[in-house]
Amino acid sequence: MDYSWSPSVNKTEALVRLADDARKCVVFFGTTPVGSDNDLDPWGTGFLVVADDKHTIYLVTARHVVQDKLDCPFAIRFNDRMGGSKNVLIDFAEWEFHPTDETVDVAILEIQPPSWADWVGFPQKPAIMDAAKFQSKDIGPGDIIYTVGLWRFLPGKKLNKPFVHVGHLGMVPGDEKLIVKDWMPGRIDEPVAVEGYLTEGEPLHGASGSPVFVRRSIQRNRGTIDSNPQLETWVYGTVWLLGLLSDCYFERVPPGMLAGEHVIPRGTNIVVPSMKINEILDKPSLKAKRADTAVERKRIEKGRASTR
Repeated sequence: MDYSWSPSVNKTEALVRLADDARKCVVFFGTTPVGSDNDLDPWGTGFLVVADDKHTIYLVTARHVVQDKLDCPFAIRFNDRMGGSKNVLIDFAEWEFHPTDETVDVAILEIQPPSWADWVGFPQKPAIMDAAKFQSKDIGPGDIIYTVGLWRFLPGKKLNKPFVHVGHLGMVPGDEKLIVKDWMPGRIDEPVAVEGYLTEGEPLHGASGSPVFVRRSIQRNRGTIDSNPQLETWVYGTVWLLGLLSDCYFERVPPGMLAGEHVIPRGTNIVVPSMKINEILDKPSLKAKRADTAVERKRIEKGRASTR
């Protein structure tokens, strides 16, 4: 059965509203101001993914957000079940990147959310699409997308306040790569070609690393409208993870239009395909680590059972 990132659908529910779970998988992370335990100066957005072993949880974000801070301690802010939030301090992070392609703007970190946290993890399988699933769900230009992440002007003082922006998938470039500015040390701002989707949407300040969801469209049979029996009609279907928000396009304002030098957003964002996240999660080293952890878990459970 297909996975649906949305409430059960009945005649009284709106199909275009995104379920609350999609916001609960999002967290903000950054530095804690001096003299404060739970305030946060956010670097960006991350979201939580549960690996296919159903036990290992990862924080997923954009690599360019952490690339120049790999040795820096930071905090992840989780909302709690009491209507507030707390910071979880990370002294040292062993970030994982794509095994073969350093242009993939994704970084993941294994974490264990605290017991008090109010969170939902996005399941790696089957909810994160591979290429075959992308084709079978007939995802394409015009489908609704939701970008869920930090809006830096209002991150929330008491708890994380993810912003949900609704747009649409604008282009699936296929074999064509997109030219963006590089973020790797020694090549900052140089042109680099990356794989990605293009989506329509207002760039959100601090939203790098946000999950981008897509709602598939389902074609209904022809002939449902008497006046035009050849008319094709569509309904909205289930929601899947399209990928991760990486970058957006800006354009310089021509001289003389505004005082000083300005750039304006073009309303077009770059999304790293979800397949690239899977390729990191399925690295042999990470799969082996999860397998070893599973064996140890079973050993502990067996020991507990024998003492009862």
